[in-house]
Amino acid sequence: MIYSNDDPMALYAMEAERTGNYGSDYYGDEGIYTPRCPVCGACEPEYFYMNDDEECLGCTECVYRTEELF
Repeated sequence: MIYSNDDPMALYAMEAERTGNYGSDYYGDEGIYTPRCPVCGACEPEYFYMNDDEECLGCTECVYRTEELF
């Protein structure tokens, strides 16, 4: 893909090419790192929810707020 010099995606494309996508677990269609939820696999969720042990409980796609328990 060809980017213009003032396009912010040009920097990401150059770094991905330079490092060979080293250290990231998922890259989207353009080769740019995209955060994914480890619970549901949603791409680029708005927020991640963590517990006190720093484990991911989910994201805005798979965790929702409710007023009542089952």
